[in-house]
Amino acid sequence: MEISTAYDVLVDDEKRRIYDQHGEEGLQQQGGRGANFRSPFDIFSSFGFGGFDGQQQHEQKKGPSVEIPLEVTLQDLYLGKEMRVGHRKQVLCPKCRGTGAKDAHDVTTCPECKGSGTKVYTQQLGPGFITQTQRACERCGGKGRIVKSTCPHCKGSKVDVADETITLIVERGMADRSTIVLEQEADEAPDVTPGDVVFRLVTVPHKRFRRDGDNLHMRLNVTLLEALVGFSRVIKHLDGHEVRVERHDVTRPGEVIAVEDEGMPQHQWPSQAGSLFIECAVVMPTSVTEQQKQAFRDLLS
Repeated sequence: MEISTAYDVLVDDEKRRIYDQHGEEGLQQQGGRGANFRSPFDIFSSFGFGGFDGQQQHEQKKGPSVEIPLEVTLQDLYLGKEMRVGHRKQVLCPKCRGTGAKDAHDVTTCPECKGSGTKVYTQQLGPGFITQTQRACERCGGKGRIVKSTCPHCKGSKVDVADETITLIVERGMADRSTIVLEQEADEAPDVTPGDVVFRLVTVPHKRFRRDGDNLHMRLNVTLLEALVGFSRVIKHLDGHEVRVERHDVTRPGEVIAVEDEGMPQHQWPSQAGSLFIECAVVMPTSVTEQQKQAFRDLLS
């Protein structure tokens, strides 16, 4: 390949892809040193894929998406978190770049179907009667290309397996079962647009707090004495800050104390938060002394 042509291929992503898939012959078929196409559909015609013009669209097949569960804590959702996740996926062979050939020059357009992958076969049924059927080209197996050698790395499979580390941003206030979508990061395959990788959040239960939308719920044990005379408690929140809860009246079993703006941050407006609902559970003593019994009688008399 001449230096000027090589430079054109290196700086033009589309020409580089054509060279990887079809070699110099592919570049020559689309205009020697890289003629400009009048429309995005001209390139298909240049390789023998008929039926494309300015009025028609060709969409490359998209591969399947992959859904992966991602465990997060309630604290992660309260504060937000950057997470690094390992991911293994299928990629185009790094040696042959998905051609399956040892050398890019060994990939040529099928001479039978002219790269379309299909041929029209005519069969005579009787005098004056013929039928035409379109089937996959037998020469290239419907691929439109002939591969004359085999890539020693992928053994002609065109793909390999790679491990990568993905950085994910869990935003403050995201809901359980919500998703983080990485477009076109699923398995790669020749002539296929990769699907999406979808991470679905799965919240690990917290030992003290329970989430309900933007609100938080918790249970607070109080003694019988505290239920009768009042109490003051400090609750440590998910980020470590303290929330003081006070009661000066009688607290009935199951009574709920609401503390505004101490719930979960709202996903779209994290500066705003829901409420914290504290359910009081009165813990009864297992036994009382005679002196305590008398004190209660005096209190109630």
